[in-house]
Amino acid sequence: MAYAVGQGGCLTRCDATAFPRGGLMGLSDRCTSLIPRVDALCRTIITECVRRGFQGVLADFENNPYPDRLSFLARLSARLSARGMALYCPLSLPAEGATLLVGTGLSGGSLRALLEETACRYGAERLALDLERVMMDFPLPCPSGCGTPLTREELLALREKHPSSVYFSRELMAKYSTYSAGSGTHFVLFDDAETLRQKARLAQGLGIQTAFLMFPEISDLLPEL
Repeated sequence: MAYAVGQGGCLTRCDATAFPRGGLMGLSDRCTSLIPRVDALCRTIITECVRRGFQGVLADFENNPYPDRLSFLARLSARLSARGMALYCPLSLPAEGATLLVGTGLSGGSLRALLEETACRYGAERLALDLERVMMDFPLPCPSGCGTPLTREELLALREKHPSSVYFSRELMAKYSTYSAGSGTHFVLFDDAETLRQKARLAQGLGIQTAFLMFPEISDLLPEL
């Protein structure tokens, strides 16, 4: 994730002494306005991809509020496709021709139902998993469905402080436990290597053949994965 759309719609990259070749350009969005020169930005991205031997672009534009991003990604997708390269972008910005990333980090509902409905709408061949490692602490009741994110260290400390049985949710395809603190009860939802593999197998069974994991999230699980 070394690249970003910066202020003024310019392509920027992090200050690093060396850049990898091959793989995908990880592109975030730090432009706090509409992109003024879309065609120029697309050309710059294509040039950098060719120079670095990238096979495409992974656009991390999940939280962007600007209405021009969908049209920008659609135009970038067409330019990349003409060069034999791919664009991956969030499901919330379903740019024509792009592969859409479906997040697996659910706190409610059914992962299978989500994947089946999305595959029915867009086609499984257009989808890839954003295989998120969930680690969340929810107070009960939790009407908002929003818990507190936990680090690996915090999760381990919580499990040591409040040892309890661990269960598997077939709907969320994640593990969970509960504990009491003060006058309240908490619900802890988390993934490990086993649950991540099960999510990947579910997606494969539905025809989704690509998945992405963020290295900092799963570095400790690599030997098992």
